[in-house]
Amino acid sequence: MSRSMFDDLEVSQASAMGAADSRTLRFAAHALTEADLQGLIRYQEAFLAHVEQAKPGETAALTTAHELGLKASGLAVKVVELGNSMLRAYAGQRWTARRLRTRLAELEQQADATAAEKAARARDELHRVESLEPLARRYGQEAIDLLNQHEDQLVALHTRMQKALTRA
Repeated sequence: MSRSMFDDLEVSQASAMGAADSRTLRFAAHALTEADLQGLIRYQEAFLAHVEQAKPGETAALTTAHELGLKASGLAVKVVELGNSMLRAYAGQRWTARRLRTRLAELEQQADATAAEKAARARDELHRVESLEPLARRYGQEAIDLLNQHEDQLVALHTRMQKALTRA
């Protein structure tokens, strides 16, 4: 028996439906500009500066960090929320690709059959994760091009944000 009633759908139909959904969602996405991106980066830096200094269990730390981030960004709340969602999707995917490349390099150093099988699976997954086409359909190619120009900084902020939020 299938794990899901959707498991039996033809992959091409499912892909087509996903692409149509992404294009529909694209209409609701905020068009990212360089100024917006810089504001989002300021938001995350101000947010992190406060949260990383907060004592564990400090209940108001996230609320205060959000307020400080909004003030530093100079952006409307809606722009920050939509933008942070886009940054999480993009930076999370780029972070995952980096981790897969590192793991693949480790597996390729090993000479056994199990490592070769794992390396093949890692290559397949890396190929899937490296594709930014679904994000481009969802947010627009211009936004992805802009994010690509700041990839290292965005992935570093993403890593810090994940650590700070899992600690909080």
